[in-house]
Amino acid sequence: MEDDHRHCKVCGRVCAPDAETCSKPCREKRAQQLQSRRNYTYLLYGAIALLLIVFVSRLII
Repeated sequence: MEDDHRHCKVCGRVCAPDAETCSKPCREKRAQQLQSRRNYTYLLYGAIALLLIVFVSRLII
């Protein structure tokens, strides 16, 4: 069974089957959410890398 609509990933309203969002403001908010998530992921990986560097340097010294 094929869906004839989807729901907006930001506000939950019904939108076209080929669209993630229902309007331009929701598209902009979604882009901000994705950028924020990407930045958080980079920060998390950076913190893990820093902890590994500190841990390994303590083992060597």
